[in-house]
Amino acid sequence: MVAYLLTTAAQAWAMAPRAGGAEGQQSGGGMELFIIMGGFILIFYFLLIRPQKKQQRERQSMLDNIKKGDRIQTNGGLLGMVTGVDAKELTLRIAPEVRVKIARSAVAGIVKSSDAQPAADKPKSE
Repeated sequence: MVAYLLTTAAQAWAMAPRAGGAEGQQSGGGMELFIIMGGFILIFYFLLIRPQKKQQRERQSMLDNIKKGDRIQTNGGLLGMVTGVDAKELTLRIAPEVRVKIARSAVAGIVKSSDAQPAADKPKSE
C-alpha cells in the first residue's frame, strides 16, 4: 500500500505542469504533494494499523495464558471449562461426562465466572 501511494505521488509530481514555461523553473507543488501523502500514511498507521496490531497482541496473549480451570467461549458458541491444555488444542468440558477437543484458535474469549454459571447453579426466583 505504501509503495502504491509513493508511486502515485511520483507520477503526479512528474505530470504536474511546470511554472515558467520554457525557462525550466519548477513550482513547489511536488513537495507539497509528498507532504500530504506522508500525512495520509501517518493517519492510516495511527488509526488502522497500530490498533489492529495491539488487538492481535492482546488476543495472542489471551490464547497463550489459557489454563486448566478457565471458563471459555468458543467461536461456535460453546461454553465450557478447560480440563486439558496442549500446544495447539484444548480439552473442554461442556457438560458432565462430556469433553471435546477444540483448536486453541477457536477460542473467542475467557468468560467471567459470574457469567458462566450454568442455569442449574443459579438460584431460582419463584
